[in-house]
Formats: sequence, structure tokens, C-alpha cells
Amino acid sequence: MQPSRFAALMSLLLVTLCACSAPPTKSAPPLAIPTIESPAIDETEAITEDNYLHLWATTGVLSPLEMPDFAIDSPESTSACGNAVLTSYDKPDLEIYLTLLYAQPVLPVQINLIMKEATDGIRRVEVLNSRSGLGREIYSENLQRSEEFFQVNGCTHQITLPVTIDFAVDTIIVGFDTFAAAALLDAVELVGESSLNEEPVVNWRVSIADLPLSVAVNSSNLVVVATETNRLLKFDIEGNLVEELSAPSQGRIVDMTFDANENLLLGDGDFGEFFLLGPDGIIARDGGQSPLTQVAVSPAQENVYLLGDLGGMYYLLSHIPNSNEIINPLPLEGASYSGLAFNAANQLFSIRDSDGFLVEIDRKSGLEINSIPLRDEKEESIPRDLAIDQDGTFYILFAANLEGSAVHQLDAQGFQVRVFGDTTQSAGSNWMEGSYFEPRAIAVSSDGKYAFIIDGDGESNYLTCLELK
Repeated sequence: MQPSRFAALMSLLLVTLCACSAPPTKSAPPLAIPTIESPAIDETEAITEDNYLHLWATTGVLSPLEMPDFAIDSPESTSACGNAVLTSYDKPDLEIYLTLLYAQPVLPVQINLIMKEATDGIRRVEVLNSRSGLGREIYSENLQRSEEFFQVNGCTHQITLPVTIDFAVDTIIVGFDTFAAAALLDAVELVGESSLNEEPVVNWRVSIADLPLSVAVNSSNLVVVATETNRLLKFDIEGNLVEELSAPSQGRIVDMTFDANENLLLGDGDFGEFFLLGPDGIIARDGGQSPLTQVAVSPAQENVYLLGDLGGMYYLLSHIPNSNEIINPLPLEGASYSGLAFNAANQLFSIRDSDGFLVEIDRKSGLEINSIPLRDEKEESIPRDLAIDQDGTFYILFAANLEGSAVHQLDAQGFQVRVFGDTTQSAGSNWMEGSYFEPRAIAVSSDGKYAFIIDGDGESNYLTCLELK
């Protein structure tokens, strides 16, 4: 550690913190993806004994009033059933309909409408895939439709609609004759099978002698693994070890990535330094202000970004290699972060792991300008790392979550499109391929074809190559 540079960093942080307390004078830049602030999904333990997903809506808008948060979550989430306010509204000239969105698409087998009481004021129920536009009306001609008693928080009636279709559904539309009929609806349950679980092929898995800490892959699919003993292991796309060398740092290499010129960027977690390695050796070496946890390099410029942990306070620090210039450190808003990566559009992302959000960070101010929930607010999960391919697809690696899945794949807009891999609690060397014990990092080839995951407990450790498409 360099004391003088550490003191300088502390001074800059204090100045920055004071500056951040003043009200902003400019509006935030346009968001690339929408912030999702709707109530979290209640999946009633996600998968019940019938092995189906039971989902409640995360977003509900009643038109033509454009009333938000209508009929969302489960009946247990509110103290009263329905919405009595609507009974005083006159019937409009336009159709009265409710649009409900769900956290993930499922292949539906049943739709359950939870009501305060029975009504003949429901005009239609339509299931829809918001991506493909495929939809089907399932109410008026549904001969299998049934109604039964239901008692939770003032609700007394359930309409059950069996569904047999061959496409996934993430949207339900309910049409009403009057606002009085709409006022009786409390919640709509979507029951079905997940359409996201498509397991990729495990191309190979190789054993690693030491505990792996980081993994990176370049555009030629050369894979590099950094271990706890400060070794760099280079593998080809077939899983063959092609080179092994010592890292140039005195501390541990905790994170790595490649820049646009195929140079390898290494982050020393103990001493806070970064090293830029080219074919002939060290190109640049800088940092050293305080311990770091993650490194990233902007695709549109040469700046190196370090995610640092200064005694529990996280900050973002930008460096221009070989300039010896300390750019103003930027304190971050969250309590802790995991992962740091740019997409091809030069947007910077991390995971605020204390409450499970994927966040976009303004690299000039350190402010979070976008956030996407990665979990139910009631769920305990441990997001560990992220990777982004050239199309902007996110790959979120979990050490643990409710459903025991290892990777959640999100499209560039932040919608979950795939889940794969399993986390396991079985220590030792006997966990199966496609399962991961203490997964630590993920890297994805730029074209999104291959994913590389490192996991292990120090005694047994692996690098796994998955073919995603």
C-alpha cells in the first residue's frame, strides 16, 4: 500500500461526498432500459407440490383509467379484497380492461381469477406472449371453466380456467362490462411450466489444482483462469491447458477482463493495483490506493475502472493507464457490489448484491441511473458475478437462490429469458457436470456462444465450458 496515495484518495472521497450531497442541477441522462419498481412477485414458494409455477402479477394497469398496481400480488398481500373505489365510477365509452404482466413466461395450464364475489360482468380473458404477439381468448368459449368457493382476506370466489396452448404466456388481459365488475377482482394466478429452463451442453469440464478466483475469455476464445496461488492458467476452446505462468502482482488476482486490443487486465485485490498485459509483457501498471474487488475497461476508451472497497464503503475509480493521474473517486450508493462489466454501448453495470439488483452506474458520477430486480424481495439469494455479451445479454451467476439455479440470462432490456445450471451444497469432488459448488465467476464469449464458469471449495475445483447456442 502507498500511504500518500491512500491519504489522497481519502481526501478526494470526502470532497466527493460533500459534493454529492448538493441537489443536482441537471436531469439524469436518458435511461437505456426501464427501471422496474413494481411490487415483487409472490410465487407461493415458486414451485408447489404439483411441480408447476404459481405466479401472481407484478404489474397491473386498469384501462381506460390507466390505474396502476391493480390486482397485483397474491390475495394474502392485502387486507381487503378487490377495489371498492371503482364502484362509484360510471361506465365509460371505451372498453374496461386490465393488463397484467408476470415476472417470467410460462407454458400455462390454468388461470385462476380470485374475486370478492361471483359476477357475470367479465367479458373476456386473454392470454398473451408479449414478445411474439401470440394470444388467445380463453373465457367465453371455455367449456372447462369452473367456479368454486375461496376464502382469503374477504375474497370468496374463484374462477378456474384450464388452458391448453403451445406458447409461453407472460401477460393476461381481463375485460369487464362495468367498473363494478372490475372492482370485484383481487388477483389473477398464472399456473404453468417454466419455459426458461433450457440446459446448455457441457462441452467440457477440467479440474484445477488451486482455488480459482476469476475467469476471462477473449475474442479468440482463449480462456484465462486466475487462482488463489497467483497462477494464470490459459486454456484453448477445447479445454487444453496451453500455458501456465505467474501473475506479476504480489497480492491475489481477484478479477480479470480483456480490453478491445486483446490485452489482459488484471486486478490485484490485496494491493489495489491493476496490470495491463500484452503479448510482450506489462503495458501498464497503476492503482494501489486501496483494496479492489472488480476491474472493467471501457470499450469506447482506454480508461480502466476499479470497483474498490474502502472499509465497507464502495467506490468507483477511473484510471488512464500510464498517466499516474488519480481521477476523482466516486462513492457508490449501495452497501455492497459484485461484478463489474461494460456492454458494447459503453454502459457500465454491476450487481448491488445486498438487495439483489442489477444496476447501471453512471461512470462519470457514480450514481445508479437504472435498476432491475434479480429476486423476490422476500427471497434470500447470493448473486456472485455477471457477464455481458456483444448483444447486451446479461448472464447473472448465483451462488444460491430460491430455485437453486446457477445462471439467470436476461435480454438487453433486463427481461429474464433463460435459466440454467444448478447450485449444489455437496462438498467434495462428486458434484455432477452442470452443477456448481460455490460458483465464483462467469465469463461469456463475445458472440454469446460459450459460457465459462469456475467453482470449487479449494480441494476440488473446476472450469466448465458450456455451449449456449
